[in-house]
Amino acid sequence: MTKFYFDGQGVEALPDETVLDALLRQGHPVNYSCKKGRCKTCLVQHLEGELTAGAQRGLNSRLKESHYLCSCQCRVTEGLKLKSLLAQDLFIPAKLYSKEYLSDSVVKLKIEAAEKIEHRAGQHINLRRFDGLTRSYSVTNGAYSEFIELHVRRKYNGQFSDWLFNHASTGENILIQGPWGDCCYSPDYIDDSLILIGNGTGLGAVYGIARDALMSGHRGEIFLYHGAKTFEQLYQHSTLLKMMMEYRNFTYQACIESDTEGEEHLSSRVILGNPFDVAMSRHPFDTRMPCDSQNRFYLCGEPGFVSIGQKTIFLNGTPLDRVHVLSFDYKDLRSRPRD
Repeated sequence: MTKFYFDGQGVEALPDETVLDALLRQGHPVNYSCKKGRCKTCLVQHLEGELTAGAQRGLNSRLKESHYLCSCQCRVTEGLKLKSLLAQDLFIPAKLYSKEYLSDSVVKLKIEAAEKIEHRAGQHINLRRFDGLTRSYSVTNGAYSEFIELHVRRKYNGQFSDWLFNHASTGENILIQGPWGDCCYSPDYIDDSLILIGNGTGLGAVYGIARDALMSGHRGEIFLYHGAKTFEQLYQHSTLLKMMMEYRNFTYQACIESDTEGEEHLSSRVILGNPFDVAMSRHPFDTRMPCDSQNRFYLCGEPGFVSIGQKTIFLNGTPLDRVHVLSFDYKDLRSRPRD
């Protein structure tokens, strides 16, 4: 056992245990979501003691200088002293400006922050509710708007998503933190071919990235692939078809797992298949000159989908700096861990 201190209280940690896991095991109400150092919901402040390598990985210089660390990435050392954060330390006031239901399970939110926040589609922010519950959601629009837009799917047993979908009212006061991440469009990519692949509400991020590129005058081709279980879950289908009509260098393809109505919804724009597999079949790798490719990939959605896609693209010779990913890592609410 290794003893450390949190808010002045001694905590015994098991060998090689993270600060977050030790706190959770002993019943401390610590916010967390992904446990991978991405969401930044589990930040605490360092007071004394040795920090292990990686405890501050992914934090910007301002947060590091203020001695913040990700408790999920910090291994316990003897005598380590930490403190929890007050909401006002890292969050700013905001309110829910509007809600628009995009389908029977997806809602678009507009968040109005009390101060201007520079955000880009493909980043993510943390929302904090009145009771302290905090969750991370991807941003679906760029800084051209005064609002931050989010596409939120109501998840089964999703305490926060259900509240946002069913109960949060326009004008509701919340707190926001961020934005984080760099799965975004840059004017430096203006001549690249952008291959954007999103499953589920991963569409929100790639749709926003495509809009950012088009509004920036992107000269290369843009291909967007959206994967869903059924036609009804293609919640931006008509909007994306209109974008194809408006921009000659934008191509949209919907991919569904099944059509409950037989083949009623299938067409050249809606096909059966996995969006990643379909995209790879249409943009084959040139194994002779992989590093000379002008293709730039964006993968957004569930962790398994994103990690497998990223690995496949990289192993086929695409440099990692041309593969941008946004993984929706969720808090594990199972009473028993998966085998």
